[in-house]
Amino acid sequence: MTRRSGSSARAQALLKAAEAVARRDAERIAREKAVQAALAEFFHAQGEIERIYAEAGKTAAPFEQITRDAVRTLDRLGENRTGIAALTGLPVARVREYVLDDGGSLKPAHSAPTHEAGCAGRDE
Repeated sequence: MTRRSGSSARAQALLKAAEAVARRDAERIAREKAVQAALAEFFHAQGEIERIYAEAGKTAAPFEQITRDAVRTLDRLGENRTGIAALTGLPVARVREYVLDDGGSLKPAHSAPTHEAGCAGRDE
């Protein structure tokens, strides 16, 4: 094989460099398209989850209120919060939330308790 010199060798080197960069760019573009596709799946699924939870919350709201009312009834009947939790399977914090709730709010069952003060004596 003859060795090229001068401008033809430089042109061949530039061509090889351009091909290498093109291969790298093609790989990067393919990766970016894969990232975009994965993100599109993620955001679509996330939107569906939010929609389903919103629908489920609306469907569950009347039953949530019945649950709260029943827990408050057990409290009025003299059951302590630990006892109500044992009978119902609810966490004590949820029982405390239901008992302290004035009945006007329809918080979902998975919400965090909002009224912690003044309950320590009733949890035995």
